[in-house]
Amino acid sequence: MLKPKQKFPYLSEGNIDIDLWLAQLKERYPNLKEWDILQKAALMAQKTGKGLTTFYGQPCLEQGLEMAEIMLSLTQDKVSAASAILTSILQHLHVPLEHIAEEVHPDVEKLVAASKTLQSLKINLDKPRDAIQIDRIRKMLIAMVSDIRVVLIKLAERTTIMRGIRRINPTQRRLLARETMEIYAPLANRLGIGQIKWELEDIAFRYIKPETYKKIAKFLAERRSDREQRIHNAIARIKEGLHSIQIDAKLSGRAKHIYSIYLKMQHKNLELKNIYDYSAIRILVPTLEDCYKALSIVHSLWPHVDEEFDDYISKPKPNGYRSIHTAVIDPDGKNLEIQIRTKDMHTESEHGVAAHWLYKEKKSHLAGYETKITFLRQLLDWQSDVTQNNKQTTMEETRVYVFTPEGDVIDLTLGATPLDFAYHIHSDVGHHCRGAKVNGHIVPLTYQLKTGDKVEILTHLQGTPSRSWLSPSAGYLKTARARSKVMHWFKQQDIDKNIAAGKEMLERELQRLHIPFAAIEFEKIAKELHYKTEDAIFAAFFDGQVRLTQIIHAIQHTQGQKIPLPKPKETVEKKHGAPSELQVAGIDDLLTRIALCCKPIPGDNIVGFITQGRGVSIHRADCSNIVRAGSSNHDRIIQVSWDSRHAHTYYVDLRIMAHGRAHLLKDITALLANAKVDLISLHSTLNKKNNTLIITATIQTHDVKQLDQLSQQLTQIPNIIDVKRLTT
Repeated sequence: MLKPKQKFPYLSEGNIDIDLWLAQLKERYPNLKEWDILQKAALMAQKTGKGLTTFYGQPCLEQGLEMAEIMLSLTQDKVSAASAILTSILQHLHVPLEHIAEEVHPDVEKLVAASKTLQSLKINLDKPRDAIQIDRIRKMLIAMVSDIRVVLIKLAERTTIMRGIRRINPTQRRLLARETMEIYAPLANRLGIGQIKWELEDIAFRYIKPETYKKIAKFLAERRSDREQRIHNAIARIKEGLHSIQIDAKLSGRAKHIYSIYLKMQHKNLELKNIYDYSAIRILVPTLEDCYKALSIVHSLWPHVDEEFDDYISKPKPNGYRSIHTAVIDPDGKNLEIQIRTKDMHTESEHGVAAHWLYKEKKSHLAGYETKITFLRQLLDWQSDVTQNNKQTTMEETRVYVFTPEGDVIDLTLGATPLDFAYHIHSDVGHHCRGAKVNGHIVPLTYQLKTGDKVEILTHLQGTPSRSWLSPSAGYLKTARARSKVMHWFKQQDIDKNIAAGKEMLERELQRLHIPFAAIEFEKIAKELHYKTEDAIFAAFFDGQVRLTQIIHAIQHTQGQKIPLPKPKETVEKKHGAPSELQVAGIDDLLTRIALCCKPIPGDNIVGFITQGRGVSIHRADCSNIVRAGSSNHDRIIQVSWDSRHAHTYYVDLRIMAHGRAHLLKDITALLANAKVDLISLHSTLNKKNNTLIITATIQTHDVKQLDQLSQQLTQIPNIIDVKRLTT
């Protein structure tokens, strides 16, 4: 029986020869210096982890060294490679972090500590997940770290696991393969790490669909000699053509990855025998101009397939990827795919600067998440930045991702509490919430959740919301969604009282207008005004959501001449500032108008100013124009008050400041519509430098109370910073 080939050099006594392993790495990476950090980490792992093995039987030290080699191939960073070695060992035993700082290096200790946070994330492999849950898990992995090396260590670990699980239980192997295909391969793709992405996809595909994998692998193996000869002949012809125009290019040919061929079969509904472009040639040239010269040579040698041509240099992919893709028909009538790019473009595509995830997965993502991905890709060159600037790069998060007890991932606003979580699950869970456990420990309801937390809500059947939950300073609720549900609950509790009060108010108002209350068919009125019941009409009238004029118009429309209505002058809502809305001290039927400078509304302290020929102008008592006029025209200022017997609407100008985001204006107008507030005009200005949006809106409102309620509701819309009433 053949002994399996060892991945690492061993000494006669059975230990890995660390010195020889390092010597081999030095030959591979001659430009790297100061290998002592890697040596110290390897020796520490060898000493503390002796006899430890992974769940699939590989010695932990071997796994750590293999992870270190992957990290060096990605970053050429010895600190992350050393951390990878120790991360493997520390999954099986406890080593105080301060020992790592003392025996290896403080930077290694910090990275190992960050990696342990990610290692604590446990994903339930047995639980089926939809696309949204899978995507949230990927986002969670990104959100839990601010250093790209932590994610790379996790990917390196997954790569070593997939390489070594051939002999474990087939069911467990398929679960790991599915998780790799759903989470880790797309994660590598999003970070632009093609070499890991392709390896993970091929190995996972091998265990998920073993028969299909073997069929494609056999197909490629049987045609290997033919394929290699085709590529060899094509490369020779292209080299000859490039040499004639003095372009020094590097050419290489390969078979496509097995999973890539499978996807092509699925997308184009082709059988394996009809896949002809399973081989590809890559041409790397010195300059951008050389790319198009090389393309001209290729198209002069063979006929090209028009529909397979893509110029991603003149029009890069959304992720920044640049290359020319074309396909030609060789003398045997088979397609041959050719990619042309500069050496710099190739380096970018292989190492993450031009990642493929937006294009490949064709999904829309939150702007904050896209920024995070870009940020992490940029950290691939972290070492030179730190060396030059000696600054630590951080990034502010905007979302947190937490687990339910069943293992589902919930996406919440940064700063969300267990109470926000409860209301996100269901309104009843929030209403009956009496406590919460996070990661198995009781926490206060004001605790701010962190990405990776497992949250359990403790409920009681008799539990009800507390009004203190609505206090912003108390810190119980962060999300507008949860706050709205609590407000709705309290509103529903007062519904009986509101119905009775509203009915009494409406009866009194209709009697004042000589409209017999008992003769009105309120079920028809409710239907006319889009309410379910007549009780809903009474409650809405009490809350000010339905105006008296609306009800009168509905009576006129549904019952016509059956009800003796007063003249339109008496019943139809007047323009803002109609005389009947105001009482002037000691005077009746005096012409009044609302001043446009301060636009007072009922609830404001007001005064009147006697104008020349235009009656009395009504101002807010603190209006700057009144303050100035009072010193020289004091005798023209008179006392006025609002007449609460009549209901009218008034123009008010609002200034709304917000962080710009998609659909913000839509959310604002929807809120106004739901509150039955008329929007007269709206203007917005965006400051692109700080992404600040200034919105000026003119609305119609009844009084200060309604305006205050509306302003509070507007501030609960995500991204809105401030709402102010304007005066000129």
